Amino acid sequence: MSPPRFLLGAALLFWGAMTERVVPGLACAMLVEGAHWTRVRWNFGERAFLNAWRLSVLFLLMAMVLVLLNGARLSAMSIVFTWLPVILIPLQFVQSYGMSRTTTLATFSMMVRRRREHALKYGLPFREIRFGFGNVYLCATLLASCLGSRAEMPAFYPLLVILGAWGLMAASGRAWKQVGLASLFAVLLSALLGAGGEMGLMKLYRMVTTIGTSDGSYSSEYARERQTSIGSLGRLKQSPEIVWRLIPEQGPLPRLLRIASYNTYYDQGWQADLLPSGTDPDMDGFDEVAEITNPDNLEDLEDKFLIAAPNLPEPKVAVARDLPRFRLRGATPSSRNFSLLPLPGNAASLHQFDPEEFDRNPFGTFRLKPSQPVADARVLWHPDFSPELPPWKSLASSYDRRRFDHGPLSPDAKKRVTVEPELQIPPSEAAVIKRVATELGLHDVPLEEKIARLRRHFVANFQYTRYNRTREDFDPAKHSTLLGKFLTDTRAGHCEFFATSAALLLREAGVPTRYVSGFMAAEIDPKTGQALLRGIHAHAWCRAWDAELNHWFDLDLTPPDWLGLETPRMARFQELTDWFQRVREDLLVWRDQPGHMMWLTLGLLAPLVIGMAYIGRNLWRSRSRLDAEKARRRGATVVATALTALERPARKVLGERPPGMPLAPWLRRLAPLLASPDPLEKALALHHRLRFDAGNTDSGSDAELQKLVEGLKRELGAAKGALRTTS
Repeated sequence: MSPPRFLLGAALLFWGAMTERVVPGLACAMLVEGAHWTRVRWNFGERAFLNAWRLSVLFLLMAMVLVLLNGARLSAMSIVFTWLPVILIPLQFVQSYGMSRTTTLATFSMMVRRRREHALKYGLPFREIRFGFGNVYLCATLLASCLGSRAEMPAFYPLLVILGAWGLMAASGRAWKQVGLASLFAVLLSALLGAGGEMGLMKLYRMVTTIGTSDGSYSSEYARERQTSIGSLGRLKQSPEIVWRLIPEQGPLPRLLRIASYNTYYDQGWQADLLPSGTDPDMDGFDEVAEITNPDNLEDLEDKFLIAAPNLPEPKVAVARDLPRFRLRGATPSSRNFSLLPLPGNAASLHQFDPEEFDRNPFGTFRLKPSQPVADARVLWHPDFSPELPPWKSLASSYDRRRFDHGPLSPDAKKRVTVEPELQIPPSEAAVIKRVATELGLHDVPLEEKIARLRRHFVANFQYTRYNRTREDFDPAKHSTLLGKFLTDTRAGHCEFFATSAALLLREAGVPTRYVSGFMAAEIDPKTGQALLRGIHAHAWCRAWDAELNHWFDLDLTPPDWLGLETPRMARFQELTDWFQRVREDLLVWRDQPGHMMWLTLGLLAPLVIGMAYIGRNLWRSRSRLDAEKARRRGATVVATALTALERPARKVLGERPPGMPLAPWLRRLAPLLASPDPLEKALALHHRLRFDAGNTDSGSDAELQKLVEGLKRELGAAKGALRTTS
């Protein structure tokens, strides 16, 4: 059984609305429903279905390649599924415009075809499984609609329920009336459960994605907070997949690339708060990055530099020709979301970079909303530049006073108390941090000596490990915090322990510091000289303030052997995966350059257009009509009689004429509805004589047939009205 008339068209329009592909949805709906408006048909056999299936598989592979090339990886399959109505349209075309109402399972399975051939060859029994592909196409269309980007609209479930009920009513026929209330209740209950399940899954997804992650990653798209892995237990794992690439152009490559900086440590997590006065805390302090026109190309107003370093007296120094530079290239999330861009701590400016939005906060964290699936920017950098603001004093809020002990102040005084965020130490960590800093003698020595003593202490007495065991046998009476246990007992941990400890110890010694997460450029491709930043290269360190030079600098005190423990974790086919990723990203960057998209589109569409033109030519030559057969001999003509005018009112009573059935036998089914079958039989005899008797030129027979047809039409109209009254 095929879906009822207009149901497939309505489902395709629904799909177009839910996936924001209105034009493809309308085109497919017109093609499918056009079979009800035209009598043109083709005598498609099993081979035609098989070729249509192969064409659909080709469309599926092309869609998968295009989606992967466009940057989608984890969501590639779901994106491809949203194109199922277009991918399967060749099969539905063969079904809608063919003479047969069903197809066989052998169309889709080589194993079934071979089994059938074997049974026919040896005379074995074989049961042919036949079904209408229209129902499969309807289900595929509804599935694609559920995966659409607008499936969260309030109208989604009501429309889906209407389409589903329409299909159920058509499939059950009159049996629907017997179980109407029960079926309606079941459909409504399913819709409510589906809506509730979707809301629950969305809440679960948001809850999971806001939980902090480990080394170098971030939990908030705005870098508002970052939960460290200090409190986690077990082995920390990172992916060996390439996240970013540094392509050298001039001068050396930076060693550390920062994703985000944080200034407040509390409850085993770092946050970027206590902003300078005058910033909006609801916006996390992010402001647009300043830009200037390229001084070497003033005529092109689109050729701009984005200035990474703030408050420069002369921005042109950040675009000087002699500055070291490299290209930063890597895949970005969907353009609907924000992402954080890894940049050197001494970034000066960015060139040939066109994001939809690009902002910077006072900590030197850069947030972008990408306009392309692969971010590609020329980065200029030099130790003389700094993208963040110097340390500042902030008015402590009530939320901050719960974290830090401001002493025995009156309530009014506490409201006016100011803090230096980069020097604050949580009360829970203060005792152990002070004791360790005193043992190392960090208070009354120059900055260089403080750093040197910390480095010697960590290298000589600590070791790097991916397995976090600070929670094992944790005794609150002996260790106030997990960080305290790391400093005094276990002395083994990952980079977050070392970065956090170094930041707090330097704060105790009077040096403003911030916690930084990002990547270390530890792997250089010997063939290309590119630095490959993988997940296993995610790292944490701190930024310290040099008061004499009035400048921030990177300080990494994690034991240097940590890379040797991380790097060996590679997949068996990692080289092949890396090659495919580089080719895909480079192709996308080349595609987005001016003029290249046109050539790429022509190269992809030309073979498809040529193939579709060839198929269309063959279809046009092999077309036929349901109400007339081609003459067997060339030059023969087909005579149409007045009896053909009876076909339209007959369809209203008998339904559609089965494909391949001649007109006369089909019209004889009207006999029970007529007062006497004699006028119908006489009209059929005249029709037969006028069509097939080549020597008959009696105009009186034609007039008589026309008169009989008019009478039969009136009698059919009366019979149809009587049937409606009875029902």
